[in-house]
Amino acid sequence: MITAPAYKDKKIGVFGLARTGVAAVHALEASGADVFAWDDAEERRAAVDHAAHDLYAMDAGELDALMLAPGVPLTHPKPHALVTKCAEAGTPIISDFDVFEAARTDLPVHKVVAITGTNGKSTTTALIGHMVEACGRPSAIGGNIGKGVLSLNPLDAGGVYVLEMSSFQLDLTKAFNANIAILLNITPDHLDRHGDIDGYVRAKKRLFDMQDNQSVAIISVDDRHGAAMIAGVSGRAVPISVEKPVSGGVYVLDGELFDALDGEAVSYGDLLAHAPMLLGSHNWQNMAAAYAAGRILGFHGEDILKAFGSFPGLVHRQETIAYVRGIRFVNDSKATNVDAASRALKAFDSIHWIAGGRPKEKDFSALLPLMTSVKHAYLIGEAADAIAHDVGGGVDVTDCADLSHAIDAAFASAAEGDVILLSPACTAFDQFRDFEARGEVFRSLVKKIEEEAA
Repeated sequence: MITAPAYKDKKIGVFGLARTGVAAVHALEASGADVFAWDDAEERRAAVDHAAHDLYAMDAGELDALMLAPGVPLTHPKPHALVTKCAEAGTPIISDFDVFEAARTDLPVHKVVAITGTNGKSTTTALIGHMVEACGRPSAIGGNIGKGVLSLNPLDAGGVYVLEMSSFQLDLTKAFNANIAILLNITPDHLDRHGDIDGYVRAKKRLFDMQDNQSVAIISVDDRHGAAMIAGVSGRAVPISVEKPVSGGVYVLDGELFDALDGEAVSYGDLLAHAPMLLGSHNWQNMAAAYAAGRILGFHGEDILKAFGSFPGLVHRQETIAYVRGIRFVNDSKATNVDAASRALKAFDSIHWIAGGRPKEKDFSALLPLMTSVKHAYLIGEAADAIAHDVGGGVDVTDCADLSHAIDAAFASAAEGDVILLSPACTAFDQFRDFEARGEVFRSLVKKIEEEAA
């Protein structure tokens, strides 16, 4: 784990004892801090029972800081009771990234790459971690993906920490200077937690606000928010695009990658030939960002592209599970909003689309133009009626209620060469614990079909 000697003898509250919180308790205790841990769920408190202390009953002024879990409301729809309590006492609220930043001076010489964005950040984080290892340097992947940042083991000198950061984590973090910070895109998401799109954009922008002038900001200029944000980091910005050439950056046109980091653009050819597992223009954006990060880390372009070719892909993100009688089953359970689902729908043809769940958005009409690639839509969960209303004019739809019935119906209708795509455009919380659980159920049901067809 990562320890921070700067926290020795500090009194730190930790509220929220899921993966990140439990890791923080152990790391802070190993750092010599006096930890007061609490969660509203008794079964979670049991994981760190020795440190359990009712923070609601405690004088917040006794704490040097309160570490808040990312899932706890900071401002919207209203501040959590402990947030208000700390504000009244003048007690800082921090995240595990603040502790990591404090630990960095005691770690072997290293670099940190941090990735945020509405969509694609998990794929890009995993891709960069894979690229670093393939190019001969140690890496550790964590943050909003995989392990909490304090659960990571310290890397040897020359290592690269590759960290995914959500808007919730950025909202909480006070001090975190990523050597390379990446913004992939911004579309409306989590507006209930940020108040409006401006609040969401401000949270993302914090990743660059916390950097120093020696750090690099890699920003996609393909949406208006990124284009506006890059103006604030001029002099250390690297633009990326999948829509147009960009000076001093990396761009992809019709699948062809161009490196203009050193001035004149150099073509590295068709990305599909280099990385057949990374389909679609959204993955061009992911690869452009990863490529730029790799070059800034000192890797050669040819080695970066070779690393892309050996990337196995991300679980639950356009993950091919099986081919059964020539029908391809694709698990894109991580597509929990409209924009993410649109990326998958653009990547395939002859689609039998399984969608639905608990909606983040009220309007699915942005998906209607993409129904030209869909043969039939099989809808599940709470959003079934809303999706049917918004896209039903462009495709036949069937309300299947749950995932099992949707898969059976899709397989009964699909023909050789078709794709059965789970890309829900919704969260899984109406029927599953999370998108991972939904994806695992999809996998198990498809494997059962594969076994029965063998």
